[in-house]
Amino acid sequence: MPKHKDIMSAPDEEKYEIYRQIDQLYRKGKHVTTKEHRSGFPAITIDCEEIHVLTDCLSLEKWNAEQKETKEDAG
Repeated sequence: MPKHKDIMSAPDEEKYEIYRQIDQLYRKGKHVTTKEHRSGFPAITIDCEEIHVLTDCLSLEKWNAEQKETKEDAG
């Protein structure tokens, strides 16, 4: 089992950069796995290729919502 880098207390911009990297891999067809962490809500683990992080689902949801807004504004 991979060791997850804990980014839960990292600044949002650092988390968002990692989320962008995972999103780029996903768009290239790479498999992404998210699981609730044993410590409980809101902790989750994300695994994609060589990226293995422990983060919070709240910041991921916030980042995802911002991405959707940006795409809607551009479209």
